[in-house]
Amino acid sequence: MTAVSAAGFSVATLFRMDMPGGDSPASEGGAVTDIAVRALGPRRDSVKAARDFAADTLARWGAAQLSDDLSLVVSELVTNALCHGVAGGPGGGDDPGAGTVGHPVQLALLRKGMRVMCAVQDPGEGLPAPRDPGDGAETGRGLHIVECFSSSWGWFPLTGVAGRTGKVVWAMFRIPGQ
Repeated sequence: MTAVSAAGFSVATLFRMDMPGGDSPASEGGAVTDIAVRALGPRRDSVKAARDFAADTLARWGAAQLSDDLSLVVSELVTNALCHGVAGGPGGGDDPGAGTVGHPVQLALLRKGMRVMCAVQDPGEGLPAPRDPGDGAETGRGLHIVECFSSSWGWFPLTGVAGRTGKVVWAMFRIPGQ
């Protein structure tokens, strides 16, 4: 098992998920084989750092064929976390990190069997909900993209988890050809 946990992401949190359609990491036989976690600061360049981390991690795991789809979803989830889950995030004000310190957003990748899950944790209380952005809108399509490119997605609040606030938004992928 490979674990990179500089961010302090609670890996046990990943197993709280009850995903539809048998996509739960606990529902697939065998042990978790790989976990990688990356802490992200409240800056615009964190989105690129998250994509690069995801692509590099998938290459190390021999699942590079997922790189395009998973990197796109990671971009959307991290952007949403920064814009909606972090006060003063890149979506508001001149200073993208105003009012925040440290690494408020964390990306975790978990591989078990033929599945890879990405999970983005942020301190925000707002819950993710797909919107109908309408024609010509430049924003509001992120969760639709997540839904289209992953096999399933969801979220859960971190209330009741010791020392944690906010939520985790996750997306599940099946490794093709395996």
